[in-house]
Amino acid sequence: MSRKTRGFILFLGALALLFALLLTAWNLFDADRAGKAANAVLGSLVENRTENPVPEQTLPESLRTLHSVEIDGREYVGVVEIPSLSLSLPVLRDWSYEGLKISPCRYSGSPYTNDLVICAHNYVSHFSALRWIDMGVDVYFTTVTGESFRYVTVNRETLYPTEAERMKTADGWSLTLFTCYTGGYSRCAIRCERAD
Repeated sequence: MSRKTRGFILFLGALALLFALLLTAWNLFDADRAGKAANAVLGSLVENRTENPVPEQTLPESLRTLHSVEIDGREYVGVVEIPSLSLSLPVLRDWSYEGLKISPCRYSGSPYTNDLVICAHNYVSHFSALRWIDMGVDVYFTTVTGESFRYVTVNRETLYPTEAERMKTADGWSLTLFTCYTGGYSRCAIRCERAD
């Protein structure tokens, strides 16, 4: 191998390493930004908690409405908490790629119909730790009206992008939390049962 060829290969290697470092730095910056944005919203969400409308208090849960509160132009439905992971995050009413950059989003369902699905990026400040969460751990969802629901983790699944329908709770799970594994080729889905 000639000196020119070796030099060129070393240059390409150094360039690839620099690119990897820049990508890692960007991902860390973006995760930190998302964590700060979620924390700012969390404080506002607690301050803006609404009262549950009186007529709905007498309705069966399946007929209740999942209310939302607008903060900074976005609609939030509540807070998801996982005490064992020291996580407390606001949940946007509707999921979107732009919304996921701020906080977890409601993908489908409701705690009232016992089929809530929440998705989030795998940022360290969001759902990254779901990959290692133990089974039997408490998860709480509190609505913007102050109603709290307790769930327990019971199953971990790996799902692929072609299995988007399985994210919905057709299998009878009360709560599903999901995020991408690193690289985005598959999803980590934590299935929970309601614990009253």
